[in-house]
Amino acid sequence: MLPLTALRTQIKWILAVFIVIFTASVGFMYGTGGSGSGNNRSGDFVVAKVNGEELRISTFQQHLRSFIERNRIRDLSEKQMPLIYKAVLDEMVSNRAVIDEVSRLKISVPVEDVNKQLKALEDQYVTREQFMQILREQGSSLEQAKAEIARQLSIEKMLNDVAGGVVVSDDEVAKLYDMLQGNFTMPAGIEADVAQLKTKEAAEKLIAAAKSDDWGKAVTLVSADISVASEAGKPERIAATEMQGTLEPVSKLTDGEYSAPIEVSSQDFFVFHRVRAVSEEVRPLSEVSEGLKNMLLQSKKAEVQRDYVKSLADKMKVEIVAEDLFTVPSDDVKPEAASADVKPAETAASADVKPAVPPAAEEKKPEAAPAPADEKKPEVKPAEAPKAEAEKPAETPAPEQKPAAEQAK
Repeated sequence: MLPLTALRTQIKWILAVFIVIFTASVGFMYGTGGSGSGNNRSGDFVVAKVNGEELRISTFQQHLRSFIERNRIRDLSEKQMPLIYKAVLDEMVSNRAVIDEVSRLKISVPVEDVNKQLKALEDQYVTREQFMQILREQGSSLEQAKAEIARQLSIEKMLNDVAGGVVVSDDEVAKLYDMLQGNFTMPAGIEADVAQLKTKEAAEKLIAAAKSDDWGKAVTLVSADISVASEAGKPERIAATEMQGTLEPVSKLTDGEYSAPIEVSSQDFFVFHRVRAVSEEVRPLSEVSEGLKNMLLQSKKAEVQRDYVKSLADKMKVEIVAEDLFTVPSDDVKPEAASADVKPAETAASADVKPAVPPAAEEKKPEAAPAPADEKKPEVKPAEAPKAEAEKPAETPAPEQKPAAEQAK
């Protein structure tokens, strides 16, 4: 898991990518309508026409670079590129189809929702001036960013409406539980209250306050210096096999005892309050059914949304002009990276915020059984041009709140 500082840097990079994509795609996505000269391979030639509108190589290359980065495609041979070109074109056509449908249906969102998303985006920066500087460096503006956020929120609304009637039965949940039985084994170890704090002084203050009062009130007292903390009465399970290395002192605690502050970095100190020892056990269906139901629901919604986006894209008239770019040699092997399906807007619900334990104490959570949608939250990509089949539109890039000590990895 990325430290918070690294995550903040990553979010800034994502925003920069969004701005590049957005400014580069305005002409194709919203139609400047200029016919230009004929297909001239020595200049900004026409790659394809979508509903009669020209898509030129300069715009196409912007999306190509983003696609390669997002899918972490590396070491491509020249023979593999036609498959990547086709995947990028398909994604662009889907984007255009979704945007056109939102416009046709006249879907809009409240201004306050747009401003809320924009504020969340700005908050990823130390100052507003820094945020504005990034916009300027990318040749964009605050108004363009707001317009793009509004478009993506509108797309999200449309796709959520499309999948609004999806339901999951108890039988489906039970079948998934049976399939994932091995994921619900809870290891032997201890349960402990855990908190990640920014300074050693704050950690010591938390310990003193908790000893004289209770965990919940102590956490509230030093809340300004806490990154993540377990809720009162909801301790975290730490496997016996994980209490080594940095967490070896935790293995020596007795019930009710507090650890001294454990330093992971100059800005990460952890406090553990052992509650009790626990044996290995298998969590019953009743305890995990809600999480499994949500997994299935989001998976089924994603499938409905994917089919809907495909149906819109299939109606688009696509004419390939630079055919050689998309021609795959007959003896070529389709690269694994290019074969990944482009997915519709992700709608999976966020995971519960839990405090972490440092690397050694990280526990395999049964709820985190393989999720149907690629939940990076995820990652979510702030205000990126609507990738109707790639990731959830308009998802605000707030740093993912994982168990605190997991972030110390």
